[in-house]
Amino acid sequence: MELSPLIILGFQGLVFGAILVILVYLIIKRIKTKKHEDFEKRDN
Repeated sequence: MELSPLIILGFQGLVFGAILVILVYLIIKRIKTKKHEDFEKRDN
């Protein structure tokens, strides 16, 4: 096997893995902020 396809697939896997981790982090962060929302203290 050539080395270049393995490097490309490895890099692609790292990118998709990083995107997945960031997406999970943002979802968890949003759920935590949603629990602490207080609509009575908003100023309009």
